[in-house]
Amino acid sequence: MNSTTALGSPSSMPSLYDRLAPLYDVVYGLGLQPGRRRAMAAMAVRAGERVLEVGIGTGLGALTYPAGVSVVGIDLSAAMLRRAAHRFRRPPQAHVALARMDAGALALPDDTFDAVYAPYMVNVVPDPVAVGRELRRVCRPGGRVVLLNHFAGAGAASPVVDRLAGRIAARLGDVDWDIDLGTFLAGSGLAALSVERVNFAGVSTLVVCRVPSRTLHPPCPSKEVS
Repeated sequence: MNSTTALGSPSSMPSLYDRLAPLYDVVYGLGLQPGRRRAMAAMAVRAGERVLEVGIGTGLGALTYPAGVSVVGIDLSAAMLRRAAHRFRRPPQAHVALARMDAGALALPDDTFDAVYAPYMVNVVPDPVAVGRELRRVCRPGGRVVLLNHFAGAGAASPVVDRLAGRIAARLGDVDWDIDLGTFLAGSGLAALSVERVNFAGVSTLVVCRVPSRTLHPPCPSKEVS
């Protein structure tokens, strides 16, 4: 099931990530892997659940999903997806399906997934709030949205390292390092259950959100018949 398909109408994006694909595991690999491991533990997926991983990249963090979980991994970069597909051949990851898709306009039905996971991608999309709304839309009521990203306003453990990492990220690509967490969550219709600093010097933020259940209108009171 780990074949790559093209879904939706991906918006135009600089070919940066296609060029970066061969180096991605080096640049964004070991240094950010602790955050991925912590996110996987916080997501706490169980057998029988469906997960959407948005910005799966080269699939570096997708090898640790537990057995019995059905995963759809999407990315906008065809080169990244090719590397992910190659990685999933050995050992075979038949429970992971890959698709090229725009995170800001997901070609997926409402309320489809038990968990939606977005690692290291909110900083690099043109409209983060639009993406946040899409993550919420495709997650079922009562499900969880897990964000692993750099956010401003989340209390960096080391401001010096935070500023340095921001300058490096800006040189590597078109990165918005200063997305405010509260503004993003409010615009996306999400509320955080937990916020945790992860990775070296707390440079990344792990945010776990629960999607609220649908609010049902109370029935109209019946009129008494005299």
